[in-house]
Amino acid sequence: MRRLVRPALFLLAAWTLLVGVPSLPGVRDVVAAPLVVDDRAARGDAAYVLAGGHAIWERLRAASDLYHLGRVPQILLMDVRRDDGTFFPAGRNWSATEWALGYLEWLGVPRDRVRVLPPADGGLGTLAEARLVRDHAAGARRLVLVTSAPHTRRTLLAFRRTLPADVEVTVYAATTFLDSEELFRPLFLEYVKLLVYAVVA
Repeated sequence: MRRLVRPALFLLAAWTLLVGVPSLPGVRDVVAAPLVVDDRAARGDAAYVLAGGHAIWERLRAASDLYHLGRVPQILLMDVRRDDGTFFPAGRNWSATEWALGYLEWLGVPRDRVRVLPPADGGLGTLAEARLVRDHAAGARRLVLVTSAPHTRRTLLAFRRTLPADVEVTVYAATTFLDSEELFRPLFLEYVKLLVYAVVA
């Protein structure tokens, strides 16, 4: 029994340091700040919306804003083909991409202003998306990346290192950190991912 005390205390201390303390509101803001880069004046030839779970809705809203403000003439999405629930008026399941296109249309973005790129291959999601954009969106010389606030620095790093040097890349946070769907995800994981991308991107 005593042999279990030391590992249990270590796990408790690690959880407190990596999850517990960074969950306190004031601490969380300070810990998250280095992860966030955000160009609120972003404009370009296209906005690429990073794929990703429930956070996709905040990203699509932000991309729609950029379109309606006249800052980008086109929105780029990666094709995510997994079934994402039934669209009852159609009487069938819609893919994640169909839901995204429907949502953008509901937000007033014409369908011909949205371009769907093929699915990305590769393990590291953001890096795979950067390679996808490099290979399939060669016409864009100024690209606005739309993603959730805590992912912005990693996204910018991956795309700047992957796209040709003559492509101007900027990043637009979909919301503030405090308003993001990503607010309650463990921040240390994002720092680990940032470190991995710094090495492999």
